[in-house]
Amino acid sequence: MSHLLSYREDDAIGPLQRDEAIALFGIIRSLRPKLVVEFGFFHGHSAFNFLRALPADGQLFSYDIDEDSISRAGREFGFDRRFTFVGKSQVDFDASDIGGQLIDFVFFDAAHELELNIATFSRIVDQLAPDAMIAIHDTGLWDRGHFAPIHATFTREYPGEWVTEEMYAHQPGERAFVDWIVAGPHGFAAIHLHSTRTLRHGLSLLQRKRALAVPRVEGYARQDMGR
Repeated sequence: MSHLLSYREDDAIGPLQRDEAIALFGIIRSLRPKLVVEFGFFHGHSAFNFLRALPADGQLFSYDIDEDSISRAGREFGFDRRFTFVGKSQVDFDASDIGGQLIDFVFFDAAHELELNIATFSRIVDQLAPDAMIAIHDTGLWDRGHFAPIHATFTREYPGEWVTEEMYAHQPGERAFVDWIVAGPHGFAAIHLHSTRTLRHGLSLLQRKRALAVPRVEGYARQDMGR
């Protein structure tokens, strides 16, 4: 986990913060997904974190159309056979990009626009494994009390929404996207890794709802009760 020391924390704008990278690292290590799809490579912060966490037989497909991202991916990630860079927009996802395989984990951190994310979701939903997990970055609120000068500048120069006088949604489209998925017909529920005790971009994790209890076999139940 030594790579996590290179991730910035309180003053980060855009990329994963260190604690968020730690959380995702732990989730991937726990789930051991075979196939991860990432929308939004940027400088490769999250991709490198995923590769450090993935098992030896795991695969990561990362999408981006930025020229610097394309160059950086080829220059800095070509050594890892588990990594495939897809130089196309997230809304152009096609099952053939990933060999028709099912997706175990998908990470949204690219468009930040509700309409584009909805279009992308409609293209990937049939490729999601039954217990697939969706992670969406930038769904939290910034508490004004934790602002550094860079955050005050951001709120003046970039579109966002003040939810209250003290709470700012820096990517309201991502928050709306989570609500759209949960309200939809595919049966997803969400949990939010948000905090107002520090400045946190925020992650939301979604997975299809399912009951954990299973019917007990009658004979097994009697044997169990006799112990």
